[in-house]
Amino acid sequence: MKRFGTDGIRGQWGSAALNPDIARALATVLMTEFEGPIPIVRDTRESGSAILKALEEGMGNRGVDYGILPTPALSAILAATGARVGIAITASHNPWQDNGLKVLGRGGFKLSPEEEAVIDGALDGAIGCAQGQGSLCEGEGGAEMYLQAQCNAVGPTETLQGAKIAIDAANGAGFESAERLLDACGMQSVVMGNHPNGQNINEGVGALHPEGLQELVLRENCAAGIALDGDADRCTLIDAAGNLVHGDALLLLLAKGPGVVGTVMCNSALEDALSTRGMAFHRSAVGDRNVQLAMSQRGWQVGGEPSGHVLMTDALPTGDGLITGLRALAGGFDLASRLSDFTPFPSVQAAVRVASKPPLETLAPVQQLIEQARATLKGRVLLRYSGTEPKLRILVEAQTEVEAQEWCVRFEEAVKAQFP
Repeated sequence: MKRFGTDGIRGQWGSAALNPDIARALATVLMTEFEGPIPIVRDTRESGSAILKALEEGMGNRGVDYGILPTPALSAILAATGARVGIAITASHNPWQDNGLKVLGRGGFKLSPEEEAVIDGALDGAIGCAQGQGSLCEGEGGAEMYLQAQCNAVGPTETLQGAKIAIDAANGAGFESAERLLDACGMQSVVMGNHPNGQNINEGVGALHPEGLQELVLRENCAAGIALDGDADRCTLIDAAGNLVHGDALLLLLAKGPGVVGTVMCNSALEDALSTRGMAFHRSAVGDRNVQLAMSQRGWQVGGEPSGHVLMTDALPTGDGLITGLRALAGGFDLASRLSDFTPFPSVQAAVRVASKPPLETLAPVQQLIEQARATLKGRVLLRYSGTEPKLRILVEAQTEVEAQEWCVRFEEAVKAQFP
């Protein structure tokens, strides 16, 4: 059974998708495939400690527990210690009931598809064969390694000195590290979403719910706001007027020649704006590993997704929401003028929960509607299954908001009819 999705193994803790047997099996497989210590970090979900215990039963003192830290912190730890492989216990932007196991490799990069396939293929055979003996070791200096890597990645901070920045840490893994970085870089911070209780991660806060941060920016007269997600690798940016910066506009703020990698989810206006600035644009499949591969193949420096997950070759390998935001702001706080050539085409997105994920081409009514839309709609239509949740995602881009909304509703209804 294939267990790895777009971003590791993910599901509700205790379910068939993610449970103690799977966590122990993963630990056992990693011990077999990789030598040396295996650093572990986790976000603030209440199931994190139970998953950590299961990993301990699978790997014993080969595991090194660095506590609650963002996923990019694991990248920094892997790079600093030279460890071959590490695990982040997180479900990123998902609700608190979910959790997951992200596996990073040498230098803090995602595993190659070949490495992941080997691990995935060995999991079922490893269930019930836990080999760990002893207890996890306690990691030391993880927060310091992460802070140093972040400071190096931010680059020159002269334009940011003294600025007041509002941060929404999503009650997640960045609830302490965000304020540390701003202090180290000479900025003032106003922080919300920094009181995790195990069940409030992403709950009405963070990158998916920036409304509170928009209010905070205005109330505290901040120069900008940065909202993180549960494991702090995403950025939602707010300008000084409290306006939400489009996720594709974030890529435009960070763009470097000769081109930028986006995904099939990116708005067509990004491609137009990059072209105006003399830069190329390439769409990859969804997922940061696909973005990273396309960047590597072309030798390009910047790539990302409209979600605010951005990769830069001279920053942390997995992307870091706070670095993304600060790098974007370093070019100037007048974001409106810097984005004057970017006007997104109207688009509407929806997600429909599905019980299974049959090939879309086998859903005849849905395919017929896609063909009809492409023949009559002056825009784009994209349907794809989520790689991290049991959902089918719909994107419709059109000439008007009304047209995009109408077509999106039609697709929702057609999909729901296939999954009663």
